[in-house]
Parts: sequence; C-alpha cells; structure tokens
Amino acid sequence: MIDPVLHLTTRLRQIAHALSVHSKYIQESYQITMPQLICLREIHKRGPLPLGALTQFLYLNNSTVTGIVDRLEKRGYVQRVRQSRDRRQIHVRLTSEGAAFIENSPDPLRDLLVARFETMAPGEFEKILEAIDTLAAMISS
Repeated sequence: MIDPVLHLTTRLRQIAHALSVHSKYIQESYQITMPQLICLREIHKRGPLPLGALTQFLYLNNSTVTGIVDRLEKRGYVQRVRQSRDRRQIHVRLTSEGAAFIENSPDPLRDLLVARFETMAPGEFEKILEAIDTLAAMISS
C-alpha cells in the first residue's frame, strides 16, 4: 500500500523540480527571474502597488520583495513613487520599459501548461485548482 503522505511529498517535489527547470529556462531566455517576472505581471495587472501588497500577492517576505524591486528598478522596468503626502507610503509602478518587456515576455507557466490543460475533460481543471487551493490552505494554516 502506498503511504499517502510520502506520495504527496514526492509529487510536490516533482512539481517543485519542474518549476525550477522552467524558471531556469525563463532566466536564460529572458534574463529575468521567475519572481521578478511574476512581480512585473502583478504590477501590470493591478497598477501601482505598495511594497506590502506585493509581498502578499507574491507570498514572499518584505526584504525579498525589496530586493526584487531594487533589481527591476535598476533595469528600468519599475519605479518607486509616492502616492500621498505620507512619505512612508511608496508604491511601485511599471515604467514604459517594463510594460514593453511584459508585452514580449512569456506568461510564467502558460507555455508549460496550456496545451496540456486543453486536452483535459471538462471540469477536470477546476478539480485540480480546487485540490491545489485546499492543499495550499492546509499547508499555510
């Protein structure tokens, strides 16, 4: 009999490995890390965001997001702007260079998964998403 926890752990490790391989491909092909690309996409999708909101959307800590934003700012893809009189309230917004990069960059996992999702039976993809959401909630608790 298969140990379900061992099976789950092995499959999670398999997913992590596949994500790592794909992340290396993105970095070599586009000279950007997966977290940087996801950060740019979140800013592009949501508009200027405070650093704190980025940390929540990316599930990373403040210092990691600050480093990502520093590197993106150095490349000219984002800039920090003050949104109010409160000098502590800094938002990160996409520059025209960042928007141009996003328009020509890959969707982080789309190329890897879309063709496979299209071959699934109706409702199967939704079941996978529901299971992943449940697992993420269980692990995060």
